[in-house]
Amino acid sequence: MKRISLLIVVILMSLLSVQSDAEPLVSYRAWQFHEMDVPYVQKTLQKAPEYNINTVVYSHGMIRQVSQLDENSGRGKQLRTLAQVAHDLDLKAWIWIHELEEDVPERYLDNDRVYLDRPGFWDWLENKYEQLFTDFPEFDGILLTFHETEYKIFSEEEVQSELSMPDRFARMINTIDDMCRKYNKDFVVRSFLYEPQQLEWFAAGLDQVHERVMLQSKCVPHDWQPYYPHNPMIGKFPERELIVEFDCSSEFTGKNRILYTSPEYFEYRWRYDLRQPGVVGYNARIDHGGYDAVSTPNNINLYTLYRLTEDPAVTARDIWDEWTMKHYGAKASDLIEKALKPSFEVVNRSFFAREFWITNHSELPSFDYANGHIQSRTIAKWKPDQPEYKQREQQLQHPDPGTLEWILSEKDTAIALAEESLEYLRQARPHLTADQYDDLYWRLALLHRTAIIWQLHAEAFFGYKTLAEGHHVPGLESRVFRAINALTRQAEVSRLNPLIGEDPPASAGELTEVTEELENLLRELR
Repeated sequence: MKRISLLIVVILMSLLSVQSDAEPLVSYRAWQFHEMDVPYVQKTLQKAPEYNINTVVYSHGMIRQVSQLDENSGRGKQLRTLAQVAHDLDLKAWIWIHELEEDVPERYLDNDRVYLDRPGFWDWLENKYEQLFTDFPEFDGILLTFHETEYKIFSEEEVQSELSMPDRFARMINTIDDMCRKYNKDFVVRSFLYEPQQLEWFAAGLDQVHERVMLQSKCVPHDWQPYYPHNPMIGKFPERELIVEFDCSSEFTGKNRILYTSPEYFEYRWRYDLRQPGVVGYNARIDHGGYDAVSTPNNINLYTLYRLTEDPAVTARDIWDEWTMKHYGAKASDLIEKALKPSFEVVNRSFFAREFWITNHSELPSFDYANGHIQSRTIAKWKPDQPEYKQREQQLQHPDPGTLEWILSEKDTAIALAEESLEYLRQARPHLTADQYDDLYWRLALLHRTAIIWQLHAEAFFGYKTLAEGHHVPGLESRVFRAINALTRQAEVSRLNPLIGEDPPASAGELTEVTEELENLLRELR
């Protein structure tokens, strides 16, 4: 058996070597960085060639608006350095820009509202980007995003103009594109928006834009919800190049501290994307809030995108074999796969309530966050042809005792799966180094604890909502208090564990805040 396993490893490594010389299936293969940690970015960039990356994006905590790039600012100097590091590795360097932001001059503002039709506004916008490319020729292109900005161009409350919503999008994109063309810069616009109506405005605006402007769309509409359908923008513009955005930062699924190993999910999304006209690449987020994907077991998600864009025949099954053998050896490979694979389902069953988004970016949510998101982030608006989701939304908004047990049953499954993962890891221990085992153990132990904590939260949160609906089932109030008390005790465990502390998920702070709020709500209900 050992000789056969070793032979398999040799064959797989040989195949990988052959594949590395093959022409990639897509033109753009990008990694996106979020944190201005120069040593970390420099170190991680050195690994990009191993994954055949040819573009990097600096975003979020690194830069969000042009005004942050004053030539004498520390941020500008750091980004210039990182762009040069990327160029030394034959990588393009793009920056991520929000519009409209705090740098809008006072002459175009009134009562905290931007007036697009005032004389000179579009000249101001054009000059800003001309200055950007004059001062920072190192940047090879920009990604433009329209939401989560100070002034959203599609909001009547924040922006005033005689232009229609589609025309606003088109005018802004075309104005900036004039400067990108002049300085021969790549220009990518993001379709990230919250509502179907907003996507329709954006799409109508993009129809008025030159085809050289590329589009970037998340693999899902709006945000990183694994149960959402495919993004309707993907394939909508056959003649326009489109880059698909993926989250390997695990922003909503544990911040890369717990496992969320998902080759099957990434294959599912990418197989669909690659069939759509216009798709020319992907952009993978690799960190969020200082938590990195490259150096953790969730690295398999980045490896999956790399292999899927190298070999049209490769499958998630192949990727599991390749990656586990490469990182843990032939003897441990099968057991490590069994230990890691359930993490996708454990996290989803824990963090989501019957496929509905209630968890706050990998942290326990406040009552208002969880309660509001059931409706505001409902899947029903993205799947209008499936009325069962609207029915489920109503069940979660107005639960009865049966709904509560229905929700808790999926949490039971998550806990059991997490326990199975720990058992498979225990079986693999003789074939791992001490460092390998210790790293996997604390991540799987935290995953298991996270499943328990989110079950307790579901019992407290939905139990309270059930009581608030008037369903005074004998013993239910006591169950809710018991769950709250258990969460309070778990906060102390987090404080005692240096690997958790105030880091998500299940940090001491988030547990304390949530339990205090739920306890107060329950007492007020009496």
